[in-house]
Amino acid sequence: MNQKLDTNRDSKLTDEEAGMKSFSPPNTGAAYSSPVIIDFGGQRQYVQFLAMTVAGFSAADGKLLWRYDKPANGMRINISTPLYHDGHVFATSAYGAGGGLARLSKNAAGEFAAEEVWFSKSMENHHGGVILQDGALFGANGGNAGGYLACLDFKTGEVLWNEGDRDKRRVTKGSVAFADGRIYYRTEDGPIVLIEPSRKEFVERGRFDQPERTDKPAWAHPVIANGKLYIRDQDTLFCYDVKAK
Repeated sequence: MNQKLDTNRDSKLTDEEAGMKSFSPPNTGAAYSSPVIIDFGGQRQYVQFLAMTVAGFSAADGKLLWRYDKPANGMRINISTPLYHDGHVFATSAYGAGGGLARLSKNAAGEFAAEEVWFSKSMENHHGGVILQDGALFGANGGNAGGYLACLDFKTGEVLWNEGDRDKRRVTKGSVAFADGRIYYRTEDGPIVLIEPSRKEFVERGRFDQPERTDKPAWAHPVIANGKLYIRDQDTLFCYDVKAK
């Protein structure tokens, strides 16, 4: 496969993207997303959400193996880390884009490809990330302007439930982490919520408000390690004991 990455690809801006003109998108092939390491087709690969595409690279020599463009937004601001499971890669971004699942394949000649399975505007994730549990994707939908927690079927993209009703919304846009069978959900402008993953409905198991909360949106993901929960707010770090008693 000799396809080159086109970092100068033109794209028609949506209304949401046009409103972000004051921001300067990256002009390199990289974006803001962290890579993940996968093993597929007998080859170790680095999967990276770049400025214009999701791509897989050979860990041995850096060769481009496959690419999937649709989840990338026209602003080239792709933040959330791709998710790999069972030969499939899911990636999502905001600024009018959405989320898509691609099936990886390898032919007899050893060439890799990524074929789209489904694409949905119902998981337009800005920065908070998405996790997979019990065949379902959990993450914030709504783009960079706001949003709410949503749950989609991994295989089909069907919306299983969401918190989109503003009058009844219990969790707004936020960042996710997973530990000990629970989702730790750090909302962008409010509380930290403990959620039991369920395909049927939103199940809350607890919440608390961070003290000394700044007036800035909280983008840092919660971190759980050795029975401790770490929450960062700008230049302040909080540590909570969440070990079972």
